Amino acid sequence: MVLNYLSEHEQQLTKVIQGFELKGEEKVLNTWCYEYVQKYPITQSKHCDEPFASLNAQQIMDLIIDQHQQVVELYRYLASRAETTSTMEMLSALSSMEEHEIKRMVQSSNRFSDM
Repeated sequence: MVLNYLSEHEQQLTKVIQGFELKGEEKVLNTWCYEYVQKYPITQSKHCDEPFASLNAQQIMDLIIDQHQQVVELYRYLASRAETTSTMEMLSALSSMEEHEIKRMVQSSNRFSDM
């Protein structure tokens, strides 16, 4: 159930990110992403190379939550660099959506573990 939920969430994000590509600001965002990763390298968890099938639900959630928190930080950085209001608003909305999804995932995970 956790993996199905994560799959649906990632599909939603894909649709939102495709909106950036349509607006033509992709090159600028790519440059800022490179700058961000150079300043703040992405950290890998101890389970990042293991297949999900070998992890328990809590390990999967820990891995995914850590990754989403790093994405939230990236969106915040990109929003702080945005030159247009529409780009800043979109990045802020993405950041808020990710934060909301983290909370939702934690709640759902807690419900699953209570079962």
